[in-house]
Amino acid sequence: VFWIVQASALLVFVVPFSAGLVALWAVSHFLRAIGLTLAFHRYFAHRAFKMNRVAQFVWAFIGTAAMQKGPLWWAGHHVNHHKYADREGDPHSPMVSGIYYAHIGWFLNDTKHDTLEATNPVVRDFSKFPEIAFLNTYFFVPPLLLAVALYAVGGFPWLVWGFCLPTVTLAHATFAINTVNHLFGTRRFDTIDESRNNPFTAFFAVGEGWHNNHHRYQRAARNGFYWWEFDPTWYVIRTMQALGLAWDVQPVPARIYAE
Repeated sequence: VFWIVQASALLVFVVPFSAGLVALWAVSHFLRAIGLTLAFHRYFAHRAFKMNRVAQFVWAFIGTAAMQKGPLWWAGHHVNHHKYADREGDPHSPMVSGIYYAHIGWFLNDTKHDTLEATNPVVRDFSKFPEIAFLNTYFFVPPLLLAVALYAVGGFPWLVWGFCLPTVTLAHATFAINTVNHLFGTRRFDTIDESRNNPFTAFFAVGEGWHNNHHRYQRAARNGFYWWEFDPTWYVIRTMQALGLAWDVQPVPARIYAE
């Protein structure tokens, strides 16, 4: 299924082109990207803020619609990435397992990565919510519903521009953080791993490209530590905080800025 969806992006060359369809691609790509980064990454994996159960489910549903498996699977493996960053045990390090495996191979290696130990903090703390456990088990439901809805509303062009193409671009925007951001970019902080900041990946992965920042202080709700570092996921979290939908939002400590 993964490779069929990857190939389906080529259908953009056989369907009509319009500014409206490009806008549809952008909404589908960037909204689901924020679902991944806000819920799967900064909330489930790093506890960078708190939100109520309804918001937790809504953002987890949007993130799961990205077709990158379930929230507990995604966040649990990300915790392991930080635990063993660029060392044996890291599920996707180009230094340890090579570029292809770090980019795509690990995601498809169900034999090695299909389950997580029950002691994984993400599994331990969030599997108690039945709706999140449902999304994790039936992770194919949200992307399927999205694809069906797009086809029902706009036919084949909407399916291609609203699901096929953005699902592929979002997959590689996410996977690039594992590869590009451990190979190319700048290192503001001398971390023990090879994490790097990269504004290009930060754009398409809605702020995740400030990866060296993140590896220096994982708990912060923002990856762009400075105002000029584009981080739309942080802007959404900050807006939620202003509306009372998010609280206990973790800042970047002053001591980090002083380094």
